[in-house]
Amino acid sequence: MEDIIAMYDDKVEFDSDEVGIHKVKMKDIKELRTKDIMQLRFLDGTIIEGHIIITEDSVYTMENPGQTFPREELLSITPSEKSGESLWAGEISAGLNFKSGNTESFDYYFDAEVRYLRSTGRFISTYRGVFEKVRDKTTDTVVTTEDNHRFTAKYDYYYSKKLFLTLPSYDLVVDTFRNIRYQTSLGVAAGYEVIDIKGMDLEVYAGPSVQATHFETVEPGEDEVVYSPVLAFGFDFEVDLTSDIEYFLVYDAKLVNEESGLYIQRTETGFEIELIDDFDLEITAVIDNTLEPVADENGIKPEATDILFTIGIEYEF
Repeated sequence: MEDIIAMYDDKVEFDSDEVGIHKVKMKDIKELRTKDIMQLRFLDGTIIEGHIIITEDSVYTMENPGQTFPREELLSITPSEKSGESLWAGEISAGLNFKSGNTESFDYYFDAEVRYLRSTGRFISTYRGVFEKVRDKTTDTVVTTEDNHRFTAKYDYYYSKKLFLTLPSYDLVVDTFRNIRYQTSLGVAAGYEVIDIKGMDLEVYAGPSVQATHFETVEPGEDEVVYSPVLAFGFDFEVDLTSDIEYFLVYDAKLVNEESGLYIQRTETGFEIELIDDFDLEITAVIDNTLEPVADENGIKPEATDILFTIGIEYEF
């Protein structure tokens, strides 16, 4: 049996007893019936609720079969509060490594995403944290070699099947080894689905924001807190290599002032391999780059590029 989680961007997300959570493009579905009460939104802003029946050319509810809507006008499907089903969905992944010998090292990462689903749009919040400590057995000294955290939150409003507006978006970055005590940004953006074919999707976005960076230390005479206008842009690409393996590439960039680093980039790429039910194996590379890193109080600039590889288990709910 399959339960519908939601439908956005003409893609229906199902939770199946056999294969776990997966997505199917709406154009590949000939007919659809829901066992729970769902909420539907159409391009003209009309919202209806009920047990939904979708045929090849029309949409209607079991409660009111005489009122039909054109299938091509359907914009989104989400659970109704009347159904008793959760309006929340998401995934959690984690990885852990331990090494012993001449040196002992312990590192872990934790990644989470939660989504609140409504027919008008969806709220998405993400968190990624990476931590590593190394102990030298000879000197018995412990050194932290990695400690960074990133939190994001945004609300996507679907204006049409292809166009969405992010109103607003918020980012928080904490990364001591890049001389960032914390960095926050708040902005808006417009996004568009460029590619939507079987097994492949590409979305692009761009928009303005403002950013505040609090540095750990700075050279004498420099400001520890720097503000900057931002032009943010990027893309999100996914392709199904097989029925069980998905490749993803996410690129985010910010054009900022010279005091903030000029050009800040972040790339996440890797594979999700379906294991059993709602569990996936996730292999990810994360590349962070700042064109002009800000020097610390000793005049030493952090490395411009950080590269992180992680392997972990992801659970979808």
